[in-house]
Amino acid sequence: MNKEVFWKNRRFWAGALAVGATLGLVTGCSGGGGGDEAGGAKAGADCEETYTIAFSHPAGEVAAVKAVKKAVEDRAAENGCVNLLLDNTVDSNLETQRKSVENWVTQKVDAIVVWPVDVAAMEGLREQAQAQGTKWLTYASPNPEEDGSVGFDNDTAGEELAAELEAWVDDNYPDRNIKAAVTTWTALPSLEGRWKNILDKLDEMGIEVVSEQDCLSQDCGMTIAEDAIRKNPDDLKIFVGANDDVGTGALRALNNAGVDMSGFFVAGYDGTEEALTSLKDGTGYTRSAAIPLAELGHSIIDNSIAAITGEGNPSNLTPMIIVSPDDKDQIDELLALF
Repeated sequence: MNKEVFWKNRRFWAGALAVGATLGLVTGCSGGGGGDEAGGAKAGADCEETYTIAFSHPAGEVAAVKAVKKAVEDRAAENGCVNLLLDNTVDSNLETQRKSVENWVTQKVDAIVVWPVDVAAMEGLREQAQAQGTKWLTYASPNPEEDGSVGFDNDTAGEELAAELEAWVDDNYPDRNIKAAVTTWTALPSLEGRWKNILDKLDEMGIEVVSEQDCLSQDCGMTIAEDAIRKNPDDLKIFVGANDDVGTGALRALNNAGVDMSGFFVAGYDGTEEALTSLKDGTGYTRSAAIPLAELGHSIIDNSIAAITGEGNPSNLTPMIIVSPDDKDQIDELLALF
């Protein structure tokens, strides 16, 4: 991504957040009840109006998602008039997510923000929620019937990371006689741009992919990398994870195996604290397609309030940026969000 465009977008988005926060403090309409399933924030006693906002993410075990949820809690607490509900869904478990959303619909909360494990399985609940006045916002998985959305551009990020990978290969292995490992997460097809663009670029360059498996955690990232290194000790030179949890897990395996990281490309998505720290310290991570996670979390509250009140924009895309070890100032700014 062109950095000038990114920072222009960041300035625009920061202004939009400020507007959303102001709307949240001065307007609103009260809806359903409280309760909280996996942490959250409670509205204060001095609110003329309160909002009950619920958020469900299918991969709650992922470091970036934990950071987003913390940012959601911070924004709700800053607003002071939000009852926040968070669910416990991990590993894209549809049963767990559906139970949470059913409870929120029964409680008649004011807004539900959800990244459905299975869109079709949630359509009945969406219709029921909207029929009773609950606003339905999507996270990273747009729905034509939504009342608002929160998201980030996986396709563009995948294209940009693929371009970075190609430039790195041209600089380091111009004969392209190397191999790669890539992880996916097919349970969430809206993320497909993250790995499809990488796989397409590797195919275009004639680089063999020796491992292509579903994985979103550090543990499986480490295991997959260990196996790939063992089977391809001399020519495995690329590992791209579906997120930075996978990438940093792979980095641990590479370091444990004594791999020379100056000749290895390891990358992922989201901009987790561990990935950014490795980039800053020069300990082996090569690239991260980073999301300003605090801003993403804040938009869950701000967009929900905009949808509830009818004031402001209930939809936005948070920009992503490819960061490398050379981008010290950008890394520091992204790390400050944790």
